[in-house]
Amino acid sequence: MKVFKVDHLNNYDLQKMKKKTNSTLNNVKNSKMKSIYFLLLFMLLSLTSVTQNKTVSIDTVTYEMDTVKSYVAWACDKHYGIVPLKSSHVQVVNQAVVAGSFVLNMDSLKDLDIDYTLMRKTLHNTLKSAFFFDVAHFPTAEFILDYAEPLGNNYFQVSGNLQVKDIVDCIQFKSKITFDETVFTATSDTFDVDRTKYGITIYSPDEADDDQSVVVSNEIYFVVHLIGKRE
Repeated sequence: MKVFKVDHLNNYDLQKMKKKTNSTLNNVKNSKMKSIYFLLLFMLLSLTSVTQNKTVSIDTVTYEMDTVKSYVAWACDKHYGIVPLKSSHVQVVNQAVVAGSFVLNMDSLKDLDIDYTLMRKTLHNTLKSAFFFDVAHFPTAEFILDYAEPLGNNYFQVSGNLQVKDIVDCIQFKSKITFDETVFTATSDTFDVDRTKYGITIYSPDEADDDQSVVVSNEIYFVVHLIGKRE
């Protein structure tokens, strides 16, 4: 019978145990790597699912205004009338008014308070002349919406740029706005625009001579009325 020394038995056993331990550790290591891999994969899929669930659909609705029923009413010291629209549209995204504009047909502006045809025509010609709106060179004016801030009860604070002739200036006004699946309507409160900001200074109190008999206030008052349908 072969007799092993105790120290030899110990070395043999240690080597065997070391190999077994290394194999076990490798198995554990591989198992952990697989677990981490599947955990990361699960987290990635979960994140993708959450991201997909949080995706918000954007519903953009465009309304085209009826240029027959829509208009801008104007008034000054002694006269009042309307300016027809050449075109207008409004865009609504997820129930918020985000964009819009209207183009005024300055060549078709009308006075509504003078009964006499000749006097009314004289006023029309004056307003269309180079001293006022210079319609021959600038047949349209345009308002482009910047924002419409909700105030409650269907009222909005509207802000945007108004271009008259070749000058652009920011204006603001309050407006009641309602819309549904098919119809859009807006009627503003009365607001004023200083005509001198657009270079229209004729008959202005700021430039009137002592003997000047005709003086027209700088402020022109407006009411915007829009009605349209969804495209």
